[in-house]
Amino acid sequence: MEILTEIRHMIERDKLQTGDKIPSERELSEKMSVGRSSVREALRALELIGIIETRRGEGTFIKEIGEHQFIDILATFLLQDSKAKQDLIETKYWIEEIGLKTFFDRFAASDIQKFAQKMQAEGLQYSEAFDRIFQRVENRLLYRIWRVVEGYFRAFNEPASSERNQLNIEGILRALATSSEDDVLQIHKNVYNDLINVEIVE
Repeated sequence: MEILTEIRHMIERDKLQTGDKIPSERELSEKMSVGRSSVREALRALELIGIIETRRGEGTFIKEIGEHQFIDILATFLLQDSKAKQDLIETKYWIEEIGLKTFFDRFAASDIQKFAQKMQAEGLQYSEAFDRIFQRVENRLLYRIWRVVEGYFRAFNEPASSERNQLNIEGILRALATSSEDDVLQIHKNVYNDLINVEIVE
């Protein structure tokens, strides 16, 4: 979140306009004394919300915001609101809950069990498993909204939480494999309650 704020301040301070080129990933890393992977995630988040665009062989440029109202709202909200991360967690939870409920509504218990067992065998990460679930639900709008929110969540989330996320998806997949909707939804809710509690403590 701090890196995103710094980049936003740099854009304002240097009075960069639509079409202007911003410093490279390496230059930003050196200026802000942070790792290039952190800068890369921040730039990815900015690109997702439509503030910048990468042109192959040319660099990264300021892009005009406002082509899509949803992206415009997220761009303003996520870069300026100090409570943004907690709200992002809640929004991601609600979208995933809708996806899970729709998944149970549309498929028989035996199909859900087979699908969950296949994902368990592949050892999917949290985001990969939900990506599969949303694709299977076949609501393209819901899937696209989730992907945008998931992208921001990864950009703002600490790398150390990856192991915790993996344990979480293993629990969800075990419950899915028994086709118990109540258990799946409760485990999923607990995951996000824990995340929100961590944010409040921090």
